[in-house]
Amino acid sequence: FGAEAVDALHALLGLGHRPLAPRRARPAIRIDRLFAEPIGSTAYALKRLAEMAAEAGERLAERGQGGRRFEAIFFRSDGLAFPLRVETGLPVRDAPSILRLMRERIDALSDPIDPGFGFDMLRLTVPLAEPMAATQLALEGGEARKGESVAALVDRLSIRAGRGRIQRLVPCDSHIPEQAQLALPAVEARAPVDWGPVGEPGDPPLRPIHLFDPPQSIDVIAGVPDGPPHRFRWRRALHDVVRFEGPERIAPEWWRAPDGAIEGDSIGKTRDYYRVEDARGRRYWLFRHGLYGAETPDPGWYLHGLFA
Repeated sequence: FGAEAVDALHALLGLGHRPLAPRRARPAIRIDRLFAEPIGSTAYALKRLAEMAAEAGERLAERGQGGRRFEAIFFRSDGLAFPLRVETGLPVRDAPSILRLMRERIDALSDPIDPGFGFDMLRLTVPLAEPMAATQLALEGGEARKGESVAALVDRLSIRAGRGRIQRLVPCDSHIPEQAQLALPAVEARAPVDWGPVGEPGDPPLRPIHLFDPPQSIDVIAGVPDGPPHRFRWRRALHDVVRFEGPERIAPEWWRAPDGAIEGDSIGKTRDYYRVEDARGRRYWLFRHGLYGAETPDPGWYLHGLFA
């Protein structure tokens, strides 16, 4: 039957090696530059890359878009290729900004780009592009570009420190406090985001600034088992409650019960949260874990967060 039948049999038995070569989607914009004579200077190659970035910016402007991801490949005359990729938190099409990020990426490389016998081809692609509207500059101070300057700083820090080192918190669709936010790389997360109701101006915050993960167990004295706390012990220190607000009842997510559990509970329990203040004016976020009588005969108490 020939070698093809043997290769097919080996593939079925898992003995053969048949690598996959998927067809990738074409990038939104692709610009190539071929050189008759190889370029032996990385600095000169970056100048040509700046021209390509300007051309890519013009194409993006014609489409009303901005790039979120840029990839540059330096092809050497001996067949080696040096790919570089940068990402941005906001769509950009400004050539100096793109080139600045490319330089940051090159400076962050542990093994610098070696031109060898020279680069005979450069390629710049924009795999990810999004709509980008024109922005109006402020007359004084550039206030209209303040958000863009912060995004540019985040992009540069992400390249220097690493993509996953610079993170931004984004809200999640969950009312369990420790699951209501998610840390994502800043170049992926979008800002601004809607964090829901924040209360009236001048009111105390609804949620503490600092959350303990996991919540810390405390000893509580209450008038009745399902009543507010009067005194609690945390880290061997006794705190007298002079003011409290609550309870704010948060039921477990029954469709994914283990997520509401604490310390290995197989099912989640109802939480009654209290915002309390001790005699020294320090404010805490406590909760009683479990409904007395209905879910547990002895509900536990936990300290979940500290207010400023």
